[in-house]
Amino acid sequence: MSLTIANWTPTTTATSTTLSSIAISYAPALSTSLSEAVNSLTSTTLNRKDYILATRAIRGAQASLTIISAEQVLATATDASVQAKATQAIWDATENLNALFWEENIYNIPSLNRPANILFLVLFSITFGYTLFMLIKSRYHWYNVAFTCGLALEFLGFLGRVLSFRNMTGDNFFLLQLISLTIAPAFLMGGIYFLFGQLVVVHGRKYSWLKPLHYSYIFIGCDVLSLVIQAAGGAQASIASQTYENAHPGTYTMIAGIAFQVFAMSLFLILWFMFWYNVYFKFSDLPPEKNEESSIFQKKSFPNYIKLLFNGSKANEYKKNQLEHNFNPKYKSIRQRPLYNYYALAISIAVIAIYIRCVYRVVELAQGFSGYLITHEAFVMTLDATMIAISALIFMPFHPQIVMGSSNVIRLKSITKNHDEKDGEEGDEEITYTVADAEQEDKSAVDSFQREVDSESV
Repeated sequence: MSLTIANWTPTTTATSTTLSSIAISYAPALSTSLSEAVNSLTSTTLNRKDYILATRAIRGAQASLTIISAEQVLATATDASVQAKATQAIWDATENLNALFWEENIYNIPSLNRPANILFLVLFSITFGYTLFMLIKSRYHWYNVAFTCGLALEFLGFLGRVLSFRNMTGDNFFLLQLISLTIAPAFLMGGIYFLFGQLVVVHGRKYSWLKPLHYSYIFIGCDVLSLVIQAAGGAQASIASQTYENAHPGTYTMIAGIAFQVFAMSLFLILWFMFWYNVYFKFSDLPPEKNEESSIFQKKSFPNYIKLLFNGSKANEYKKNQLEHNFNPKYKSIRQRPLYNYYALAISIAVIAIYIRCVYRVVELAQGFSGYLITHEAFVMTLDATMIAISALIFMPFHPQIVMGSSNVIRLKSITKNHDEKDGEEGDEEITYTVADAEQEDKSAVDSFQREVDSESV
């Protein structure tokens, strides 16, 4: 098969550039490379990838040899016109090499930001190590597995970016970071979906539109479908990239997968905030308590919702004095733990951060691999890496074992059999019985006995 190589001509001309300089000692190697590339074009089994690689090798070798030759002319020429022609030849060859660099640079940026990428690699290695430790130590298995997988992918993604520092033309590291960072949030959300179901049980099913496990069934199902779509698109784009074919179909498939994930997360956020609205206000029409400062929270308003979500001292007092008796009494010990009333805020921030990241990814991939967002690394660092880092860091102090306790594990079997709606169920989850609880029960018993005595006296 005989192929011809068209001469390279610039589509745009730079107004200024730094002229390339190549040592004459490289000439023999460049000549050999040029000869091998030209000979490879005569192969009858030449495919598209080999053809593109050969043409690029020829362009690079020819431009480099042109620079070496022109530099030798400049070293001996005294005629101004000859010097001008040699300088112009170096200029054209330099533009050719610069254009070749950008064609081979998969990231479409001059260089990756080393401090930022190393920082996030270290951060995700720490958070991944933490979740891996908790996977072994704690019994919140579904959450632990989901978060460990998600943060492992984040770690691998930034490992791929760091390994690309020295070679921004290799497909393998680029695809490692692209695919890993794209699908990682789906695993993180999978862990959060199950936590939502547990919180429904802790407060009471009457506050939720769906049954506790339906959040896991529906939204984890959506995540799995999203992952399948994204994986299919990623594989298609990977194959196309490695064979130098059109990668747009695979990219569009990945966009569809992330867009579906954003849709599912939007629905989840609506149900999430409606659940807490019900927790705070569903029984606010009850007679207000005597403390006017606390009773103002009974008014259904957005400011009150935010105050209760942020759990200031007065809001916390209102929850304990006015709302607590409406909740599932079986899990009172969990709700009395120090961090529990901040859990809603912590998870809300984490989910919103992941949501921002997913919306960003849709827009980024829609612009293509040479779009404005993906070629300006500041957006990747702030709207992707930082958002996921916020979520990962939040769940270090707010890991379910720390918030709800190591013994207060609400098992899947317990939720399925509605044990949370039954009293005295054997084989149910372990619930911590505190000294404060005992003292409260003793006080209640004494008060009840005193009322009976007073009644008999009357």
